[in-house]
Amino acid sequence: MGFLRVGTARGDAPPMSTEPFSLPRHDTPVARLRAVGPDALHDTELLALVLDTGGDRHTERARTLLATHEGLRGVARAGLGSLAQLLGERRAARVVAAFELSRRAQSVPLARHAPYRSSRDVVRAYGPRLADAVEERVLAVVLDARQRPVAERVLAYGSAGACPVSARQVFALAVREGGTGVLLVHNHPSGDPTPSPDDMAFTRQIARAGALLDVPLLDHVIVARDGSFSFLDAGILGTEPQP
Repeated sequence: MGFLRVGTARGDAPPMSTEPFSLPRHDTPVARLRAVGPDALHDTELLALVLDTGGDRHTERARTLLATHEGLRGVARAGLGSLAQLLGERRAARVVAAFELSRRAQSVPLARHAPYRSSRDVVRAYGPRLADAVEERVLAVVLDARQRPVAERVLAYGSAGACPVSARQVFALAVREGGTGVLLVHNHPSGDPTPSPDDMAFTRQIARAGALLDVPLLDHVIVARDGSFSFLDAGILGTEPQP
């Protein structure tokens, strides 16, 4: 049994608003939140509410923060130290926590009894968690005979292009957890999900090792801000010669 191919998993992130924003003089973010709901609020208003109650002082701080970090995605990727320089540590911690909660809420890992059927399931589960990470991470997901997840581990952290993982790490986990297949998921902090030559060589190495151990690499999915890439959907996996 193998993954379904759904076409190369690529997609563009929604554009950020570049329209200038000014809050009506007597209309605070709290009042607008109550009146029109969160969907209608501008990024500046929402960020001001995270900072405090959304009064003029915090609205100006939020506007400065967005301008300094080139929009909401930049703020989401900023570290505590960088934010604290503008906000102080307590408010910076609030912002970091708010974005982390958002990522966790958007990430929808499948229940243990639900199978991963295609790269879309993988992107849905791991994209929100990894796409905006500032360092590269490589995850292994061990699946059972019905392609249901039985274990997940972060195998390595590192900077873009420098995140070494060995076949021994991948398959030791699979054997220990009694898995019959493995998925690899990693992120590109650059924002571009296109695989590098190192990614290609690494994927083929893991696929060959999996074939020898009879624990196949079912897919390797790269997630990034500008989309995702599935080695299976691209036809790169499943073409290796059998040992």
